[in-house]
Amino acid sequence: MTAPTQPLRILLVDDETPARNRLRQLLDDLQSQQPTQVVGDASNGVDALEVAASRGIDVALVDIRMPRMDGLQLALHLARLPHPPATIFITAYDQYAINAFDLSAVDYLLKPVRAERLCEALQKAASR
Repeated sequence: MTAPTQPLRILLVDDETPARNRLRQLLDDLQSQQPTQVVGDASNGVDALEVAASRGIDVALVDIRMPRMDGLQLALHLARLPHPPATIFITAYDQYAINAFDLSAVDYLLKPVRAERLCEALQKAASR
């Protein structure tokens, strides 16, 4: 697959800073295969909605369990935006997968995330 000319604008949403840092590192490693630009990050769904509303994002990489608003609730709100981003869940919990796909998730990745799987998920999002 040919890499797109415009990078995907990414929002990272995870309540753990090391997890967000790891995703940044993986995204950097994948630049030649799938160009991306992290335009914001958030540690909970409420803050993520503010970022998403103020900046154009193409993809939200979202954890499930977070304080204030969990990832599933966030996905509901993101879907209501005028230009909803693709949502890819990245979590340690497999039991929410059906709910995530009911919310039109592009993909559902289990931690620890492998670069190859993240790249596949991003390519799915890019082709939407």
